[in-house]
Amino acid sequence: MNEKSHGMDLEEMNAEIAKSRKEIAVLAASMAKLAGGKNGKSSVELEQSGFRHGLEVVGARGGEVANGLSDEIKRHPLISGVTALGIGFVIAMLLFKRN
Repeated sequence: MNEKSHGMDLEEMNAEIAKSRKEIAVLAASMAKLAGGKNGKSSVELEQSGFRHGLEVVGARGGEVANGLSDEIKRHPLISGVTALGIGFVIAMLLFKRN
């Protein structure tokens, strides 16, 4: 009976070792995926480069809008001034609203 219990313990240990090997393989694959993305870059570096590219696109678009707005102000200075005055008045009324 003692030999059977040792045999069961050995089988249980082998099963635990096999389970641990699978878990280690999964962890190693995850680490390899994080560490070595495309072109040797990590996934964090890829995300940062994508973010930088998006920021550049938004910055370029913002510059185009600012230039267009500047052109409109140059074409219609009186209307632009009255519009700015009106917007400023509305903002002041909202900020300094008295009950």
